[in-house]
Amino acid sequence: MTVPQPINAPQEPPARSGEETPQVSAWRRIGIFGTGFGVAVANGDLEAVIVRSRASASTVVASTVVRNFVARPAAEWGTELSQFLASAGEPHLAATLILPREDVIVRTLRLSGVAEKDTAAAIELQLDTLHPWDEEPIAWAWWRLSPSEVAVGIARESTLSHYETLFSEAGIPMAAVTFSAAVIHTALRLHHVAPASIFCYTCTAAGRVEVYGESESKPCYSAGFAMASERALPLARAELRLPHDCATLELSDALSAQTPGAGDRTKVPAIAYAAALASSAPLTSRFANLLPAARRASHSRTQYLIPATLGALLLLALLAVLVLFPWLNERRYVADLTAEQHKLQPSALRVQTIDKTLAAHRARIASLDDFRHRPQADLDVLNELVRILPDKAWTSSIEIFPDSVVIAGETEQAAPLLKLLDSSPLFQNSEFVMSVTHNGQTDQFRIKSIRRGRAGRNTP
Repeated sequence: MTVPQPINAPQEPPARSGEETPQVSAWRRIGIFGTGFGVAVANGDLEAVIVRSRASASTVVASTVVRNFVARPAAEWGTELSQFLASAGEPHLAATLILPREDVIVRTLRLSGVAEKDTAAAIELQLDTLHPWDEEPIAWAWWRLSPSEVAVGIARESTLSHYETLFSEAGIPMAAVTFSAAVIHTALRLHHVAPASIFCYTCTAAGRVEVYGESESKPCYSAGFAMASERALPLARAELRLPHDCATLELSDALSAQTPGAGDRTKVPAIAYAAALASSAPLTSRFANLLPAARRASHSRTQYLIPATLGALLLLALLAVLVLFPWLNERRYVADLTAEQHKLQPSALRVQTIDKTLAAHRARIASLDDFRHRPQADLDVLNELVRILPDKAWTSSIEIFPDSVVIAGETEQAAPLLKLLDSSPLFQNSEFVMSVTHNGQTDQFRIKSIRRGRAGRNTP
């Protein structure tokens, strides 16, 4: 087993003929999220690659090669793969296994006018004519190339069961068993719209050349050649009816050109790389899977979507019961109180108006009562002044107010008058309003005295 090779420094893909292919739609890019684990059977070895995909780019996390897995106990190389996954920080991943090209037959069928729901039945009617294995049980899967064409991959059921048993003994779960053409077709369309013509190849350690191509005459071409690439590529180009100036790319370069940011492609096994890319975005990518749905292991975190959704709904229900409903009840209670307040506000305003009117009437009644008692009180003031003022004091004016009395006049000595007035039970706090003026032998004065018990009343 080789040491896992984390790849972080992206390299620019080689230049391609024609204009740069556009990216897929924004809605499709949003769904590009996940991590894929691709495993390819190559000349007795297992090539493994882990790819992490996001909307912006796909990145190779790590790659390794398990040598001579056929001759070794499954538990032994299974431990190596488990350690490889753990060292890459992805121990939960299930493998997407790529069968050897010679174990799979790939056919293209034209099914014009066949509805999508009837496609599988239409293919099944032709299966006996698509493979040479007579009555031997087969496993098959298909994917759509265009509205009128599909590609079908066929393998022996015994081959599929053999690898299932091996990986089960190794303790490595499998999410898919597929073939190179299916994953290459999907990987080339992960981030970008595939160009009209594609011609790429990869060489295996056994001296074989595997070619993948797309053209107007053949929407999907996949073939393996047991000969040098110098002879195999012209044959494949002629089969695809491609012009001589069409670019010929190594498979890893073609994949890197479609997925910028994928990392150093020279260190990544191309077929396993394509499998990891195709399986790294389960929400948007679909490829032919020979493994029946009941026997597939899932490494996608979308399997937790339903439990997470139910948990979120339960949490929302609890929040609604504990928080939202009391809050709504409180708001409804406040709204009801406010409505009642608005309903009663006119009556309350009328009551306030009546209270103000009553207070004004009471004040007027009190004023009238006070005015009614004033004549007698004023006479008492005059009588008291006559009693306490000395005989030699003359008054020129006496102003009687509800709370005070202002006396103006003249006398021989004005100063003793203040004490005389304060000694009376009717007056207090007497004081000169203006300075005393001497005029011959008399003092002219003006005194203000507060009436006892009537302080604070307003002058009428």
